[in-house]
Amino acid sequence: MTKVFIATFGTESNTFATYPGSMRDFREGLWCEDGITNATPSPWSGPAKLWRDRALVSNWTVHESLHAYAQLAGTVSRRVYEEIRDKILEDLSASGPVDAVLLYLHGAMVAEGYDDCEADIVTRVRQIVGRDVKIGIELDLHGHLDQTLVNHADLIVIFKTYPHIDHNDRADELFDLMQRTLAGEIDPKMSLFDCKIMGLFPTTRPGPMPKFVEDMIAAERSNGILSLSLNHGFPWADVPLAGANMLAITDGDQELADEMAVKFGRYFYRIRHEAALEFTSMDEAIALAVENSGKPILLADVSDQTGGGAPGDTCYMVRAFLEAGIDRATFGPIWDPAAIEICFQLGVGARTWLRIGGKFEPQSGPPLDIDAEIVFLQRDSSQESDGMEDVPIGDVAVLECKGIEIVLTSIRTNVFSPGFFTQHGITLTDKKVIGVKNLYKHTDIFAPLVQAQYYVSTPGLCQPDLSRLKYKKIPRPIWPFDPDPLNLDNAKSSSGD
Repeated sequence: MTKVFIATFGTESNTFATYPGSMRDFREGLWCEDGITNATPSPWSGPAKLWRDRALVSNWTVHESLHAYAQLAGTVSRRVYEEIRDKILEDLSASGPVDAVLLYLHGAMVAEGYDDCEADIVTRVRQIVGRDVKIGIELDLHGHLDQTLVNHADLIVIFKTYPHIDHNDRADELFDLMQRTLAGEIDPKMSLFDCKIMGLFPTTRPGPMPKFVEDMIAAERSNGILSLSLNHGFPWADVPLAGANMLAITDGDQELADEMAVKFGRYFYRIRHEAALEFTSMDEAIALAVENSGKPILLADVSDQTGGGAPGDTCYMVRAFLEAGIDRATFGPIWDPAAIEICFQLGVGARTWLRIGGKFEPQSGPPLDIDAEIVFLQRDSSQESDGMEDVPIGDVAVLECKGIEIVLTSIRTNVFSPGFFTQHGITLTDKKVIGVKNLYKHTDIFAPLVQAQYYVSTPGLCQPDLSRLKYKKIPRPIWPFDPDPLNLDNAKSSSGD
């Protein structure tokens, strides 16, 4: 009988943050020591749930270890990283011989002393299980990837979509490939191509990225091509393996894998200018908000979004709303557990001067002092993600100040759906402006509610102007710091060349 070992261990580390990723970040995200079955459906629990269910349907024996996924933060504490890693490795050793290992990791976890946590983990897994056991990995597309991980794994499948709506689809794909590999139907060969690019490339934004994804999927239907993945990279980590890579997996044909990795890697390189997300200055965004008289416009505070490891407690945008006299607006989330506790002590309906935000990190900026009414309170709240999944956001307080409803949360979070606002007493259809601490993931879901959306370059740890960040370790040459690192811009341009 086939025996499979399953574990989850992931986060995304912003190395420019001064605060470490902590054990609390994992315990507030996903933490399952007794199996994934009873975990709340979420983007972090989905892949392991799917693998377990499919393995049992296939009459495989399942050995599970810890499932831990943290809200994104700074570099993970060495003690925390090693404690969680060693727990998974100990469980693997204790499980006895297995036929396969399936790991849901992230790809951009950095810990003190470890620039590449995923390669460290998988190298140690390989040392335990030996060369004959098959190792399959699922990664977020905003990860770091080099030959070390490719050398020690048999299968690597990466999200194809940003915003990330295909984590379960990719888990399904990885299980299929693993099942076929164990049955002797396929012999996976992997190849990696360094695109020498850093940036942000949403796959649903108008432009070349939707077609790029479609072309990857179409190519996977060709004989011999098992999987194609673009690893976009994570720009807010200063590590030697930063940047985008193209990964190809073929059936027993290393030459074809090399060819497809180069072909699609160069294809992505040629569309990089048009594919990159564009940003709006704060002054321009506020001017647009002041002038708006129709459906709401949405302004995304991209530089302090927790999805990139920022604390989520700056007040630059909401302060600008107040100073510009913008009313009929909402903004959130601002991470401030201390202010929330004061609100719960005072209760709904109370009016108070309150200092919010600006507490956690040197770049959090000054706090904001407001005369506000407490209009909504809720303990242990969550928000919907992808229809069937929930993301915990902790305790919630909604404040009203000069026509602006401000949402505070006790857990650092992004906005995954309009329900983040509406389930906490805020209507959106009557708003002039909706402000969110997000990068891009909200875009498609909020599109029907607003007339326009802007990605606003605010101060913060996830600064979109990468030239303002003090990199020391990233590989050079790399775009956008170097204009044409692959020397292809003057070559004939055609998709797939």
